[in-house]
Amino acid sequence: MNLEDAVAHYDEHGYVVLPGLLEGPVLDQLRSLTDRVEAAAAEVADDNAWYDFSTDLDGNRTVQRIKKPNRIDPFYAALAGNEAIMALAERLIGPMIRLNHTKINMKSAKGGDALEWHQDWAFAPHTHMGTTVASILIDGASAANGAMQVIPGSHKGPLIDHHDEEGYFVGAVLADAVDPAKAVLLEGPAGTVSFHHPMTLHGSSVNLSGDPRRILFYEYAASDAFPLFYKVDWDEYDSRIVRGPSTSEVRFEQNHVKLPFPSRAGSSIYKIQAGSNRRYFAEAQ
Repeated sequence: MNLEDAVAHYDEHGYVVLPGLLEGPVLDQLRSLTDRVEAAAAEVADDNAWYDFSTDLDGNRTVQRIKKPNRIDPFYAALAGNEAIMALAERLIGPMIRLNHTKINMKSAKGGDALEWHQDWAFAPHTHMGTTVASILIDGASAANGAMQVIPGSHKGPLIDHHDEEGYFVGAVLADAVDPAKAVLLEGPAGTVSFHHPMTLHGSSVNLSGDPRRILFYEYAASDAFPLFYKVDWDEYDSRIVRGPSTSEVRFEQNHVKLPFPSRAGSSIYKIQAGSNRRYFAEAQ
């Protein structure tokens, strides 16, 4: 798919999938580095600044998430500015880009927690909607091992409430807000990169296969889109510029924002959703 077609598909459907965008030595290094970072978690007793843990279907401890990998190894930070990724990101959100957040969500074989239907805008509102998420498949992803799913066109709809009846942020929408028959799998071999809009409804099931499913997420924002959900340390914030100059100018657009507060469970989507009865994928096992 050429760049023009990719932009058109994203604009129309709220996502685009680009098989083979990363390949060769870059992909090999990403996979081998992630293997090493994952293996190092065996020396860690509990959740900490770099790792969150879960259990597989047999009760064995697994790595649920590697947090802020751009701070763990410089390769991850450098990969955020990869030219092939930036070529599309610049077309989607403009030539001045900040890396907003990074993570690697890990779905172990015979395990890997579900993520219920949600919109990223509910977690990460900014002064304007110039944000996008690039999802890099470290392993191949399919229906069997819990590939991400999206609802095409949902980015054109409203922000759906992610708060419960008591007013707490639970990070998921009610099941009747989603028509799962419309869901599309973001599947492909290792090295596939997908992009999705901050309003696109998405989620993923438990990995019931014997194969792992690891995805590196780069959440990007236009440099003049200021975050409304966390306090900024300017030097650190400015260090995450991946394209264009630094700026302290902020652009505002009229968008519906409901802050991800109050929350009973901090900032982890897994822990936030665990406290909710809004279960679609978890109940579908």
